[in-house]
Amino acid sequence: MKLTPEKICSLECFKDKDKFFDNYQSVCNSNLSSIDIPLELGEYQIKYAPVGNYPEKPQVIICGKTTSGRTHDTFIRRIQEGSTLHEACFSSIYSNMRDNLYIYLSKIRLFDYLAMINPYWQVSDFRSRWNAMFGDLNSSLSSGVQLTQAFNCAILNKDSHMRSSEPKKKAFQKINSSIGCLFKQFYISEELRLIIFLDTPCDRRRFHQSDFFRPSQNNIPVISITHPSRQNSYIYKNLENWEEIRNDTVRKNAKKLFENAKNTIESLMKVEHCV
Repeated sequence: MKLTPEKICSLECFKDKDKFFDNYQSVCNSNLSSIDIPLELGEYQIKYAPVGNYPEKPQVIICGKTTSGRTHDTFIRRIQEGSTLHEACFSSIYSNMRDNLYIYLSKIRLFDYLAMINPYWQVSDFRSRWNAMFGDLNSSLSSGVQLTQAFNCAILNKDSHMRSSEPKKKAFQKINSSIGCLFKQFYISEELRLIIFLDTPCDRRRFHQSDFFRPSQNNIPVISITHPSRQNSYIYKNLENWEEIRNDTVRKNAKKLFENAKNTIESLMKVEHCV
């Protein structure tokens, strides 16, 4: 299946869809460096960048918050270099977080669980299969894992020094009330077993996916894990040595998320053992 902009989303935020496709072609021809989404958002601007992969029936969905400035730029560059839309989308997502994310997912045994339900992961080297998801379309689609964001385009601060800083909660609220795009790209089917949010839901002033997501199937487990951004690398380096995390609140919250995620996956594995 060839991925097209209309298959990713309805493009409802563009009142003039012909203008969108004109702009998209201009990006392909390297005559334009971004596509603005026409929504007034105060200190932020929204750029079209629906990064991620789009397997038809994923078994696990991994979901961040929104596309960073660096990832947006990588997506645009891939398009301009001649990549297909799908290639540009899956090759650019989580561009600077993949190593941290792999470490965490390994320790909570996600890949061991996937190996029980998907032949793609029935190998001795999970890392090579993880890396292949970002470099090969067939691998990305065969993995059973959808990689995506809560809002699948880029919310970028107009201040260049703060371009990729995490948007405020009110920005996501405005997007949700105006164009309703949150989680719309989730591919939910009878095959889905688990949803993982990349988030640390302790600061209630920030946007947390779990506060906005309303599952259509209540039996799907939903967990949150510490966001794999570089600023949280010190947490990722101490997943087996929690006492090295000096801040008591951070240590308590991070450990709680980790243990809940690990226990959830162990429970899923037990179910598979019984089948």
